[in-house]
Amino acid sequence: MSESHDREIIGGHLLVIGGAEDKYNERRILKKFLELAGGNKAEVLIVPVASDYPEFAADVYTQAFRNLGIANPRVLRATSRQDVVNADVEKLCEGVTGIIMTGGDQMRLVSLLGGTKLAEKIRKLVRETSIVLAGTSAGAAAMSTSMIVRGEPTSHPHKNAVRLSPGLGFLKNIIIDQHFSERGRISRLITAVSFNPYNLGIGIDENTAIILDSKGQLEVYGQGSTTIIDGSQITFNEIAEVDDNEAFSICGVQFHVLREGLVYNYIDRTPIQPPNEFLLPDLG
Repeated sequence: MSESHDREIIGGHLLVIGGAEDKYNERRILKKFLELAGGNKAEVLIVPVASDYPEFAADVYTQAFRNLGIANPRVLRATSRQDVVNADVEKLCEGVTGIIMTGGDQMRLVSLLGGTKLAEKIRKLVRETSIVLAGTSAGAAAMSTSMIVRGEPTSHPHKNAVRLSPGLGFLKNIIIDQHFSERGRISRLITAVSFNPYNLGIGIDENTAIILDSKGQLEVYGQGSTTIIDGSQITFNEIAEVDDNEAFSICGVQFHVLREGLVYNYIDRTPIQPPNEFLLPDLG
């Protein structure tokens, strides 16, 4: 993996949320989003087009941000691709410091947003400014170049366990899966990585986020865990040789399960030694 190529795609932060983040009570993840976006001076844009009910989704996040001190968050008001194409991109994005893509259906999000001037503007802001781009659930899945769009939980990985399609490409060489532990999605993420071990698989639990910066650091934040599946050291992979519904063998996969506060280098693909307060005391 080219370090220089991957470093230049993030100028500020990406906040990737596993879905079902608290929007009504403590709202820790949304507070972290605002902290990264400039605190009470944050200029927030809500992109709710993944939702079946985008106006409702927009209202939920608008109220949450108002409760956190952001009086006038902006909203992309769109229910069709034509609406997105017709949007005043410069007005929507001028001075914006934080953008959040809501949950819903990642295929809907990409089919409405992909290839538009707004998508290109967001990509430019992510690369060239200190903006924070957040996505939750469908908004998280769509951040990657290759995204998971379908896949039922299975007892073991098999070729049909997952369906992939192109995403928005804000995260390169990474595949995101959300609602991870809650919906038993480890088999489909293993399958997704097996199709192309060049991709790093990251499964994020609900009310949990990962924060990625331009230096290659990934920090876990929230109440759950993040599971990282690294296929770069795979020594045997027979996914191409088996029938669609048949189990396949794979050897050399690396797993990491990280809780809040732990850090992983997503460029070098190495966990970073946690600080002393995370280590168990010596009972010897």
